Amino acid sequence: MVPVPFPGESFVSWVDTVAVTMQLSRAAALRVLGLSGTASFSTHQFHLSPRQLEELRQRTGLRPAQVERMLFSFYTPTALPQLAPDMSERVSNPWLRREHSAACPLCIHASGGRWLLSWRLKWTFLCADHLVYLVDRCPRCELRLYWRLEATATGQRTHCIRPTVRQGRGQRRSGAAVCGFPVAEMQALPVNDEEALHIQRRVSALLLPADASHNEASRQLLQHLARIVHDATRRKTTAGLLDGMESAVIRAVHDVERQPWQPPLSWTLEHGSPAAVSALVRIAARTVLANHSGIQAP
Repeated sequence: MVPVPFPGESFVSWVDTVAVTMQLSRAAALRVLGLSGTASFSTHQFHLSPRQLEELRQRTGLRPAQVERMLFSFYTPTALPQLAPDMSERVSNPWLRREHSAACPLCIHASGGRWLLSWRLKWTFLCADHLVYLVDRCPRCELRLYWRLEATATGQRTHCIRPTVRQGRGQRRSGAAVCGFPVAEMQALPVNDEEALHIQRRVSALLLPADASHNEASRQLLQHLARIVHDATRRKTTAGLLDGMESAVIRAVHDVERQPWQPPLSWTLEHGSPAAVSALVRIAARTVLANHSGIQAP
């Protein structure tokens, strides 16, 4: 028997949970599940073919809908419309954490190391259950969490296992000591702003696919939000944009590294923490969502 997917879990997290349960590497667990590929298996995170879904059903008992809920393609009707079965390796979306994940440390502790699919979208910047902003970097080594290319990936469920040696390949890199900081002990910024929570709930409602009418409206609103964010990142000043936001969020925005001549928000989406990205979403949402009250949080 394989472990049942946690509600909202990502495919990479579930495969690693299978690997830990069966005391296998990620690559070996993939083979047990009837899937080919290396331990990085980027393609499998995006979509699975009908044949692969049927193979998984026969080996695990999971229905295709349960598996599809864990894949990036789950968001094709809303947040990731450009995804297609033959394009996953070429997809580039600034709102997708393709190579890593953010996380709520309190959720990781409560679930025993299950990572949610929604955390892989930058539209998700806080945990509405625990009222904290997500974290996406280790406080000790300052590297991204749940990096998909690490060969010892299954340990990432509960700890930062990025190598302490930043250079080198092969044995030199794989034999290096790892950071080891527990994800559950990472300090997350508390959410002390009702607006941030309200906007996250509204955006989360847009992300979840439903009927065709909802999906079309959500897709258009998310694209509108993204355009406003793009325009904001090109502005030469943040005057008026961050008004009323928490001081911790404003500090997170200012902490994003950039060149002095670049606009202040130019690198926030790509390099900013979830708290910093929340400022971008709120800048856009203050304009867009106020005029679309029909989309409600679940």
